Amino acid sequence: MGDKPQFMHGVCVCLGYDGTGFHGWQAQPGLRTVQGMLEEAIDEMGIEHGAVRGCSRTDAGVHALGQIASFAAAIEVPPDGWTSGLNARLPEDIVVHDTQACYRRYNPRFHAAHKRYRYLVRCGQQRDPLIRKQAWQLGPKGMRKDVERRGVRIDDYLDVAAMKAAAAHFLGTHDFHAFRQSGDQREIVVREMFEVNVLPEWNGRPDLIALEVVGNSFMKNMVRIMAGTLVDVGRGWLSPDDVPAMLQQDADRSQAGQTAPAHGLTLVEIELARFDGAGDAFDRPTAATPPRRP
Repeated sequence: MGDKPQFMHGVCVCLGYDGTGFHGWQAQPGLRTVQGMLEEAIDEMGIEHGAVRGCSRTDAGVHALGQIASFAAAIEVPPDGWTSGLNARLPEDIVVHDTQACYRRYNPRFHAAHKRYRYLVRCGQQRDPLIRKQAWQLGPKGMRKDVERRGVRIDDYLDVAAMKAAAAHFLGTHDFHAFRQSGDQREIVVREMFEVNVLPEWNGRPDLIALEVVGNSFMKNMVRIMAGTLVDVGRGWLSPDDVPAMLQQDADRSQAGQTAPAHGLTLVEIELARFDGAGDAFDRPTAATPPRRP
């Protein structure tokens, strides 16, 4: 569905989802996707609409807390009406946190100032079934060799200091073409990273470590390869000093670490550089704010 002239009422939503049961964000024929489920929910409300435009095309299995999306509708519905109406029709693994009116052609994808991703890793002798869908479980095999007795803390499994030293190399503007899936053929591969944080004992749990990345833009699998590289450094398979060479123009995918599994990754939030509220055109500044993030 295109954005037809009769679809005069723009809608912008902030939503979250458990990516376990989805083949990613983008609608695909015959597959369960987040975009597809959201469009079906609008259809079930009996409202004609244009295509839903997501700010980030998360991959299969990737979760989101603060995805931003917009679409144009044929009739005007109060923001609370959209929120409650969509949530009543969406499956339990998707939720709309908030809704605001926007310019009918507003596309948040082109106005993201930065995106924050979090990758969760859990270490332990035994698996934790309750967090298996949100964190990459690393068992004792293949971990750092300089610890004889392993307890319940991340430091017993990963060299956190080395991971932090490696993370510091990602900060700033670099060529990240060695950190993208081979099928991603975008010509522009330079990205700016504002934060790359290694956070042991995340959320008060000694067995969890979070890798948080904030950047202006990301390529396919880029955060997962960064996470895999940091974990390989923590294991002692790579050195922090190996990272700068991975960020050179002549680097290739084989120099960076492994691609971490999708289920450990969550899109936490998207900061919009510009939000065009209802009635505002792209060439006019606006004081409107985007939908509230959780």
